[in-house]
Order: sequence, then C-alpha cells, then structure tokens
Amino acid sequence: MRPFVRRVIQAVLLPRIAFLSAMLGLGVSCGGEAPPASPGDSATGAGSETVTLTPAQAANAGIAFATAESRAEAGVLEATAQIEPAADRVAKIGSRVPGRVVDVRVSVGDRVSTGQTVVVLDSPEVGQAKADYLSALATATLARETAHRERQLFERRVSAEREWREAEAEATRAEAAVQAAENRLHALGLEDAELAALRTERHYTATMLLKTPLSGVVAERNAASGQMVEPMHALLTVMDLRQVWTVVDVYEQNIRQVQVGQDVQVATAAYPGETFAGKVASIGAVIEPASRSVKMRVVLPNPGERLKPGMFATVYVKGALATTTPGLFVPSAAVQRDGQRMIAFVPVRERVFGVRVLRIGEQAGEWVEVLEGLRPGDSVVTTGAFLLKSELRKSELGEGDDGEKGRKP
Repeated sequence: MRPFVRRVIQAVLLPRIAFLSAMLGLGVSCGGEAPPASPGDSATGAGSETVTLTPAQAANAGIAFATAESRAEAGVLEATAQIEPAADRVAKIGSRVPGRVVDVRVSVGDRVSTGQTVVVLDSPEVGQAKADYLSALATATLARETAHRERQLFERRVSAEREWREAEAEATRAEAAVQAAENRLHALGLEDAELAALRTERHYTATMLLKTPLSGVVAERNAASGQMVEPMHALLTVMDLRQVWTVVDVYEQNIRQVQVGQDVQVATAAYPGETFAGKVASIGAVIEPASRSVKMRVVLPNPGERLKPGMFATVYVKGALATTTPGLFVPSAAVQRDGQRMIAFVPVRERVFGVRVLRIGEQAGEWVEVLEGLRPGDSVVTTGAFLLKSELRKSELGEGDDGEKGRKP
C-alpha cells in the first residue's frame, strides 16, 4: 500500500469507524434502557414526525416512561385558580360631586355596616343645591298661600276668577320647582331623612355624608382629610367576604363534564389537608380563541372569612358524566399541547421518539383519557416530554442540529 493512501486511511477512515462503533455501543442515559418500541411504532403508527436526542441531551433529560392502560376512572377535573371577591358583594364608594374630604371615619380592615357614614365631604355644589331647595320651598309656600287667598276672595265675589286661576297656576309651578330641587338632592346622594331635617331646620351646610351600601370589611382606602375629589375617584372599597368566587378555565374537550349546580371542592396552600365546598354558578357562553377554554364561576360560602381574595387554590370538579367507565388513560405529564393539537411521545429506538397526535377525553386527577392516538400497552414519555416538545419546535423552525432532530423523510 502506498504511504499516501495509508496516511489517508489512518487520518480519516479509522477515527470514523471508531466513532460509529462507540455510538452502536451506547445505552439510554436515563437510569436504564428504553422500553421496547410500542406495537404500533411504524411509520404509520408513530406518525412521520420524530425527535432524536443527542447522548448529552438524553443523559440530562432523565427520560421516564409510562404505559397507556385501561382504567376505570370517574371524571374529575383539576385546575388552579385564584380566590376572588364576589363581584356583587363589592362596593366602590365615591362622591357624586366634586368636593374636599373633611373626615375619613374608617381605615383598611375596619368592619362597617350598611348605611354607616364612612366619609364626610364639603361640596359647594351640594351647598348650592340645598340653598336652591330651601328657596324653592319658600317660594312654593308663599305661592300656595297666595292661591288660597285668591280663591277665598273669588268665592266672596271680591276678585275675578282669572286672578285666582293665575295664582293657582303660579303655586303649581312653584311646587314643581320644589320637586325638581328635591330630586336633584336625591341624585346627589341625600336621603329622605336628611331632606326632612333640612325642611324642619331651614338651615343648610355644604356637608355631604358618604355611606356604605353594604356590610363588610374595608379593603382599600384612597382618601385623606383635605384631599380634593372628583366623581370618578373611588375613595373606599368595601367587600362582603361571607361568600367568595373562583373562576376556572375549562378546556374545550372538558366542557361536557361540567354543568351548573355541580359540587366543587377547593383546596388552598393556606389550609393544607382541608377543602372548602362550593358549587358551579355559571359557565361561560363563549370559548376564548387563544386558550380554547371557557370561564366557569364557582361560588364558595366563606364562614369566618378564612378564604382571602388573591389566595391560590386548586379546584376539583366532579364530572357531570362521572360514571365510572373504563377507558384508555395515560399520566397527564405525558400529554403536551402543541399549538392546536395534543401530542405524546413514544420510543421508536435508542434516543429516537415518535410523535403521536391525540384526541383526549376526560381528565381524572393525574390521568388523562386518550380517545385516539394510542393503544393499550403503548409506552409514552412522561418525564422529559416537555423537552421533546421543545426540540420538536426547534426542528420545525429549522433550528435543530443537523441530523439529530426532524421529520422522517
């Protein structure tokens, strides 16, 4: 053999032969060998998409597997949500007119009762409205007395009927002006008791009292003495927390499992080992295009007000179709959302994983029912499934390493 040819073989071919031999001798770096390929892992069974991991990726991913199995599970939806105040039990208290805060009689955390005065304002507009009311009241009183006198004179044949009719019309106009001034004061927030006191005392101030429309606890305070306020300012927020809500996103494929009136159990990190009972109050009418889900509102009685708005909660909903029926289930960790489809990964050969497109059904705790895409006994990736989805995305965008990830030809 010529020296030149010998040098080429030593420099190029021998290292490649050694590399291929080492590759053929590698095992799965995840604590054991990969399970045998699923019975349906042919080009048609596993689909045309595959993901191949490098040895380093496989070692770091800690790939774990589970088996698709037939189980008898009752449909139970599990979702995370936040505790919210009931929207119909929240009051934003503010002024209907511009003014200046004279006194704030409550602070955050204080309990208040319906009708309790919480803020005192000084408003020139209210003062003017009260003055107009008293003026209209005096004018109407005088006009009515004049009409009464003109009627007596007419009945005695002292004055003409026209003069009595004119006085009567003037009195009617004056009384209408009183009613208009009274309605304006009502619109500004004055109650009948305050108007009665104003009529009796015939003395007014520019003071306006803001009262809470419901009993509860002061959750926010945005007012201080001397502060100028406008009608768009919310000075206080009062919440009645004897009942709270939680709003849950229910995915499209699970809508058939829920209905108004269902019993719900809610768990929180604040009270480990304890659940709170509630009921489904409403289910949204429109599916959100981005998440493919609807909003489901759950109402929770809250004795002792232990549940606080903002708490994270786990919601368990017993399915409306919760009859124990056998079906094909896989762990929920094996199912990944890829755009508008749900997928799982099955082993094809060493470090190579096929993509199965799934049609899923009910969710039962940590298990998801598979209606199409898998067969009993199929192995699916659980731990590491998210990494495989990320690598699949990279290959679809052309960002993967050449020869390591991609679609089968």
